[in-house]
Amino acid sequence: MTDSGAGDGRMQIPSAELDSLSGIERRALLFADWLNASALHSVSHWINTRIHRRWIQWLAVSRRLHTIGLQRLIETPHDRGVLIASNHRSFFDQFIIACTIYQATRRWPRFYFPVRSEFFYDHPVGVFLNTIVTCATMFPPVFRARGKRGVTRAGLDFLAAELRSPDTLVGIHPEGTRGKGPDPYELLAAEPGFGKVVLQARPVVVPVFIHGLSNDVCREISSNIAGRNPVIVVFGDPVDLSEFDDEDPRLLRNQVKAGRRVLAEVAQLAAQEKELRQQLTG
Repeated sequence: MTDSGAGDGRMQIPSAELDSLSGIERRALLFADWLNASALHSVSHWINTRIHRRWIQWLAVSRRLHTIGLQRLIETPHDRGVLIASNHRSFFDQFIIACTIYQATRRWPRFYFPVRSEFFYDHPVGVFLNTIVTCATMFPPVFRARGKRGVTRAGLDFLAAELRSPDTLVGIHPEGTRGKGPDPYELLAAEPGFGKVVLQARPVVVPVFIHGLSNDVCREISSNIAGRNPVIVVFGDPVDLSEFDDEDPRLLRNQVKAGRRVLAEVAQLAAQEKELRQQLTG
């Protein structure tokens, strides 16, 4: 995994950047990269969409999941990859969004959900869970340490390259981290890295707002058994980003503006979610 041979479905990372990682981070990254690019990927996709998706839904949301606008996603153009841009309140947001999508369609044979490297790439238990529960589709990792940001940039470039294919679906939280404030409808600022991927790849960007999940697995299972605490997922229309057609994707100001534009669409979906939640909870 070096900076040569671009276009082979692998992350292209200069050796010096790869050397910045710890031993377990490097091995976990190399393994996830190999698994996603190998012939086993089709097997992983089958496991994720036919097995993992079913038990996650059955345990966590089968009795309380409500969706709005999913057909908007299914009817997106087939000429480019699709980027799902959602708010972020729970560790489980992308799990449920992915399950919802792949219950309705298996249109995208390749999907990636980048995740912070902490735990899933630097701890044996995290590496194990990423492999067993998602078949390493929580990839590529995002490293926060300054000395490892070159690997993060390589991951963003990888996602941008993959999104040029109509076979690819990527789920990213524009905010970069979870919103922890008291108001679940308040969004954080978008990270420039998100805008960079959007402007480099020019995918179909579908905004999503999700609400109703906590960070406690046991609580989610018990809520589902009782049929309480609705989980609502709202899919919006693809974001019109034509205003950036003549803008340089390398400029930070354009990356920030693109992120804000997408988050504004996510924020508008919150009103639909709030209205349905009021109807469900009375």
